Amino acid sequence: MSTYLELTSKDLELNFDVLPKFDTTEELSPYKNIIGQSKAAKSIDLGLLMDKKEYNIYVSGPSGTGKTSYIVNKIEEYAKTLEDPHDWCYVYNFRDSHKPIALSLPTGTAESFRESIALVINDLFRKVPTVFDSKSYENAKRKIVEKYEKMVLEISREIYDEASENNFAVEHDDNGNFIFIPLSEGKKMDIDTYNKLSTDEKSRINKSSNELKLLSYELLKRISALNKLMLEELKTLDYSLSKNIVLEQIEILKNKYEKYSKIISYLDMLQKDIIQNISAFLKRNSGEDSVNKREDKEESGTDSKEYIFKFSKHFFRRYDVKIISTNKIGKGAPVIYEDSPTYNSIFGKIEYENIQGNTVTDFTMIRPGSLHLANGGFLVVNAEQLLSNPNAWKALKRCLKSEAIVVQNSKNNMELFPIVTLTPEYIPLKVKIILVGSSITYSLLSQQDYDFNKLFKIKSEFDSKIEKDSINTKNILGFINNYINENKFCHITRDGVKELFRYSSRLAENQNYFTAYMNKLLEIIDVSHVFAIKDSSKLIDRQHVVHAIEELHSMHELAKNKVLQMYKEGKYIVDFKNSKIGQINGLSVMNFGDSTVGQQHRITATTFAGKQGITNIEREANLSGNIHSKGIMILSGFIGEFLGQNTSLSFNGKIVFEQLYSGIEGDSASAAELLALISSLSDIPIKQSIAITGSVNQKGEIQPIGGVNEKIEGYFDICGLFNLEGKQGVTIPNSNLQDLVLKSEVVAAVEKGLFHLYSVKTIEDCIEILFDFSELDKEGLSSMDFIKQRILNKLGRYRSLLKK
Repeated sequence: MSTYLELTSKDLELNFDVLPKFDTTEELSPYKNIIGQSKAAKSIDLGLLMDKKEYNIYVSGPSGTGKTSYIVNKIEEYAKTLEDPHDWCYVYNFRDSHKPIALSLPTGTAESFRESIALVINDLFRKVPTVFDSKSYENAKRKIVEKYEKMVLEISREIYDEASENNFAVEHDDNGNFIFIPLSEGKKMDIDTYNKLSTDEKSRINKSSNELKLLSYELLKRISALNKLMLEELKTLDYSLSKNIVLEQIEILKNKYEKYSKIISYLDMLQKDIIQNISAFLKRNSGEDSVNKREDKEESGTDSKEYIFKFSKHFFRRYDVKIISTNKIGKGAPVIYEDSPTYNSIFGKIEYENIQGNTVTDFTMIRPGSLHLANGGFLVVNAEQLLSNPNAWKALKRCLKSEAIVVQNSKNNMELFPIVTLTPEYIPLKVKIILVGSSITYSLLSQQDYDFNKLFKIKSEFDSKIEKDSINTKNILGFINNYINENKFCHITRDGVKELFRYSSRLAENQNYFTAYMNKLLEIIDVSHVFAIKDSSKLIDRQHVVHAIEELHSMHELAKNKVLQMYKEGKYIVDFKNSKIGQINGLSVMNFGDSTVGQQHRITATTFAGKQGITNIEREANLSGNIHSKGIMILSGFIGEFLGQNTSLSFNGKIVFEQLYSGIEGDSASAAELLALISSLSDIPIKQSIAITGSVNQKGEIQPIGGVNEKIEGYFDICGLFNLEGKQGVTIPNSNLQDLVLKSEVVAAVEKGLFHLYSVKTIEDCIEILFDFSELDKEGLSSMDFIKQRILNKLGRYRSLLKK
């Protein structure tokens, strides 16, 4: 019993009952939230509430649905309710310069902390010279020096007195050691006089000289000890003055940060280092390049080279504060969207500079990454871009597991020459990562990355379609209203909205759904507005929307036009008028990336005596994909059940897509192939004016296929090249009826009877529509029984031939 249905234009009309009452979109209320993704939104809400390191979020779904902007906005609102995270900075480690210290500061105080330290240092350049150049300091220093000079002088007198008693003169060599010269009649004895002396006199002089030398050694030790004491006392004086200069401001900072022991420890080390290097602040402009001040330093008697080396501009970097992250009080947790997730952009890096041929660095050249900026809050990252940098993905997992950030350059980014490197102290990490990517990427990570399922336990799935109900319709209208108001566009009439919604359902490939690709609708609005302005219209009407859709599609129709040209020029052979045995028009779609084109294919089947069964020529030529080959095998199952219940089947059959050389995949032509085979076996012709698309199972049921709109419209366009005569049409699966959102030209042709659409449920329905029984006498039999009888008669003849 046939159940096919010829569709009318009313069957192809979309239902707009869900539209509320309005004349233009100006009357509607704006809407800024996500549309029709309630399940995905609930998953995100749950993920935000889970305050554990394992509950990071993966947001899956197609791009263009607005999920990224929704997520960022959603998280930003939620983040405002959270606690303000602390600021972080790196400071110089006075114990080990290669290991900068990480300091945690109260929210919003990092900048003021840096300014306070800078104020202390800058103030020293003013105070230190003032104090150390003062008369009181010079007097105190002179008293100490005079005291020890007096003591040295008294010690020196001892050696002079002792030498005088023994008739010796005292002199000094270049090293400051005493030299004793014997006297003769009050004058220094020369060598000739000495040689004329008796042995006893020489012995006496030598003995006295040795005694004086021993005494001088003892006195020099005492003088050296006094010099050390003098230096210590001078150093104590300098330390006391330095401490008085530094202590006041350091104590202010200590009082301010008294609850932070690590900051107090740093301030103690800072104070000690400043005092030890107080001479660095005696020179004006010492924070600049000291080479330019060489003459001044030489004039002052200072060893300029030593000063330049010790107190160059790089020396004073130790007193800098490198801010890594800072937040504002009352703003909540930070939300960072990383649109270019490389290793350095996420984890930061250590930069280097060249100094006299040496590549060096210090803690001020540490650059924070987005993970530092998001610490205490949220980091949104594109999954595919992140995974394109394997080192970044591995490092991110490591940070999440250890709950710490370590700044270190990736080995792949390290230079090939020796460098001075740093090992900064780690910073504790508390962050929630939101990966935004495709469902395929999620599946790959879930299957192949052991850590992924442990660290990303929340999945939020965004659909590409939105259910066509009153709530979603109202929200889309509000979304359109908001977009128009923000861009100061013309508002849209009710008819214009209907055309826009028709296009949305077309993109969703279903009458009961809208597309979730909101960016596609906004493109149409953008172009429609231009056409409305061009027409001097204050509103966007239906014709503007239609024009915009056509214009945007025409940009991507080069491939389609070339395909149609090949049909027009006869390079693809077509026949829309006759009925042929074993020949049928099948339909397919070709995807060119930016466009999908429906095509007609002539499918032919031949049968003859033999025992090989059905042969797929595409498969034999390695042009058939697995799914298409499976469809051919299903034909054998149907034929076997249909004809082989009471007799053996002995025939050869060959099926092929004519003029197809690039291969074929999918089973949407299996119904056409089965009909061509049945036609060849039964010698009943098929109407060439009607094409068919649909897959068939072994029970003869017609199953749904994809691209139904493109296939119908492609065949319609091809038929239009040779004039529509009211006989052409397309047979589609009944289960594809809800997917029909056809262009207005097709609907108009159906309404005028120039083009026909049929829906079918079984292969019997297809036979009733496509087989031409006009010149055959069925003798009261049903179509299927008549066909079966004719095939069995032919198979009987084949068996007779095979027996001979």
